[in-house]
Amino acid sequence: MKPVSLDELKTKMLSDAESIQAYNEADQELTLIQALYEMRERAGLSKTELADKLGTNSSGISRLEKNPLSASVKTLERYAAACGAKISLNIRYV
Repeated sequence: MKPVSLDELKTKMLSDAESIQAYNEADQELTLIQALYEMRERAGLSKTELADKLGTNSSGISRLEKNPLSASVKTLERYAAACGAKISLNIRYV
């Protein structure tokens, strides 16, 4: 069996609109997860400290950081504000 390069595999797997959409959504979620983690780290806050600021518990922060796409924009804005940051949304037409 001939080895397949990563580029070849990606091309084969992203051969239809549904696969491309799922790939882009996963990429978007990873970007948001990284941004949340970076905000908290830059603010020097533990999950517990951030939870106290937001009136929740550390497991709530963990859930948010693991699955941010299920959160409301208001929740994400509160998280950012507690970390001394601001979230802005960009709209692009394709």
